[in-house]
Amino acid sequence: MRIALTGANGFVGRELVRRASAAGWEVTGIVRSAERAGIVAAAGGRPVITPLSNPDLARAFAGAQAVVHLAQIGSPKPGLSLEAVNVGGTRQVLEAARTAGVPRLVYFSGLGVGRYGLAPRCTNDYFFSKLSAEVLLYSSDRQVVAFRPSYILGPGDGLVRALLAEMAQGIVEWPGDGLYRLQPVAVADAAAAVLAAATLPASPDRRTRHRVLDLVGPVRIVYRDFVERLALTARALGRPAAFETRSVPVEEADRLAAAGGYHGMPPEELDCLLCDEVSDPGPLAVLLGRPLTELDEALTVAVREAAP
Repeated sequence: MRIALTGANGFVGRELVRRASAAGWEVTGIVRSAERAGIVAAAGGRPVITPLSNPDLARAFAGAQAVVHLAQIGSPKPGLSLEAVNVGGTRQVLEAARTAGVPRLVYFSGLGVGRYGLAPRCTNDYFFSKLSAEVLLYSSDRQVVAFRPSYILGPGDGLVRALLAEMAQGIVEWPGDGLYRLQPVAVADAAAAVLAAATLPASPDRRTRHRVLDLVGPVRIVYRDFVERLALTARALGRPAAFETRSVPVEEADRLAAAGGYHGMPPEELDCLLCDEVSDPGPLAVLLGRPLTELDEALTVAVREAAP
């Protein structure tokens, strides 16, 4: 069994490389530097250093039964637009997979993509780039499994790391009333879902050739309650978590995000926090063939392995 993935050194990529390698898969991880290649090798994968634009990308994909496309961005970066990376990069990966004869692509989109144009917080350049990439894949002759994740929790995830830092400083701040919902999913479940998707039976019928699954955990929780659950976990593990909470008007958070970042979040990431998107976790549990990881267990793993 062989799988290839872009963004192999990232948060989800590292977990996927570790779990796939431990399960006996041959894993090829596409990265852009020797340092990132070392991360993939340490996790048990075979790193290949190449940009997605390299014509030799197809050679790295050869023999894989699925390509997992994780090399994407959540907001524009200097010299990198959402269109160029999330849509253009997906086009390059798709062409390389076609050239290599890889039958299936697994793509990470975003929870809320299906409400583009319906919900203001889901109607921005980030969600449009994800929607455009999905349409590009569905229009191809490859089989596609698209996951639309909520927040993914685990060792090194950005949300837990940022909140633990605020707790240690004594003040946790959120926009508005903090009653917008999220549905965190364990990174272990995300990795397991990818491997399950890579082994789904092939279908010649266009109506069943593509699948979309919301990558969500078993608990829908409002943000302020999520912060408190994280604090309880942190205290139980001996982390500093005595803090006050403070609310700022949503309009002020939007202004700060547009001016350079609200607590490090650009506008697109703030939209994801406030979009209040949840879904049914049942189809994901069916794909895995087991119950999903409980929220408290996922939080314990994330906090235990977070840097102090």
